Amino acid sequence: MVKAVILAGGFGTRLRPLTFTTPKALLPLVNRPVIDYILDYLAGFGLKDIVITTNYLREPLIEYLSTRKELKITYPEEPSPLGTAGSVKNAGITEPMVVIQGDNITDIDISTLMKVHKAHAGLVTIALLPVSNPSLYGIAELDPNGKIRAFREKPPRDECFSNLANTGLYILEPEALAYVPEGCSFDFSKNLFPLLVAKNEVYGCVVRGFWADVGGLEGYMEASRWILEKKGFECADTAEVNGSDIQGNVAIGDYAKVESSLIRGPAVIGDHATLMKSKMYKSVIFPRVILDGAMLHNTVICEDALIKNAEITDSIIGPRSEIKACLRKGETPAF
Repeated sequence: MVKAVILAGGFGTRLRPLTFTTPKALLPLVNRPVIDYILDYLAGFGLKDIVITTNYLREPLIEYLSTRKELKITYPEEPSPLGTAGSVKNAGITEPMVVIQGDNITDIDISTLMKVHKAHAGLVTIALLPVSNPSLYGIAELDPNGKIRAFREKPPRDECFSNLANTGLYILEPEALAYVPEGCSFDFSKNLFPLLVAKNEVYGCVVRGFWADVGGLEGYMEASRWILEKKGFECADTAEVNGSDIQGNVAIGDYAKVESSLIRGPAVIGDHATLMKSKMYKSVIFPRVILDGAMLHNTVICEDALIKNAEITDSIIGPRSEIKACLRKGETPAF
């Protein structure tokens, strides 16, 4: 039996203010919570016995997932933040496990990773993906047998010895957790993996497929675009769209109202959102947002915000904000 572990205990600092009131795992991603995509992905490989490590705003996540009756989900109590490896040790798992970050959206083939893991005697197998800028990630160098002989977390550009990035998707033997100290913060990438690499216990599997870290705005936008490309145009039956020009991959949520507006995808309109005489370009608005005479470029607007007679570019606007008659330009990455 193989368990799956989702690491969802982080504070979501890179996505603030989106995460001030909502745990990262429950942020809407094309009008579904991030956690649902991860659970569906794991279940697609037959992984239905799932442990979710939680800390920050855990109660709303547990309440939301109470409806996923087809899965066996447990939520270990974590009295204080224990880091990624520490939180898994705290869960007391005694069988092999698939570990995935709670902010990863991917279609990487887990079955391939499992085959590689079974073929060697190491304690850990890490899914590695070639990337153009390895300095943003933990990176690994492999020997001819697939064993990781060097591992470093986010090195400077001029010190990158590999372009193989740690995707945060692992196969782990429970014996690996014996190296994690009790009751203190301990991280996989910063602490455990360098220790186990030195003991020749870590292997890498070079994978293909889509992978995005939605814990940052650039990855969130990239995942939104990827999902929208697969869906194409999607409009809920309960939405009302009148006198508007909509082009590209756009998702319009339940009970949304779009009146006399222009939308250019990729774009997402949340449930119960309202657009009146507004323009959206490559942007996302969360549930119950009101745009009235507004223009958005590459921007995310959180729930219950009101934007009136304002133009906003490259920005994240927090929940329940009101912005009227202004021009706002940020420095967020492009969609």
